[in-house]
Amino acid sequence: MSIAFLDPDNLEGDLQADAVAGDTLLRLFMWAAAMGLLVQLLMARLGVATGKHLAEVCREEYPTWARLALWAMAEVALIGADIQEVNGSAIAINILSRGLLPLWAGVVITAMDCFFSCS
Repeated sequence: MSIAFLDPDNLEGDLQADAVAGDTLLRLFMWAAAMGLLVQLLMARLGVATGKHLAEVCREEYPTWARLALWAMAEVALIGADIQEVNGSAIAINILSRGLLPLWAGVVITAMDCFFSCS
């Protein structure tokens, strides 16, 4: 799931975190970025070769229990990737309202905004 987020914002955030944590994080980040690009390359080749995306290939090749396990892991990864944005939005709403709206209200507002803007 984290491979999908190799964009300039996340790269910049990782590099800023490296300024605080030191070179160990930078080496880890470089390996993770290289592995992410490799997986993206392999998925592009899979799509060109088969005309299907990874989920379709998994549906055809794996048994039901494995497909359900993959689905559950993808959902957990998606929640893990999005929860930081929900928390950040809730903190921003709290700060912008000068504490008038508590964090839980910011979470509800963010969730409702996502629910109505995505549907």
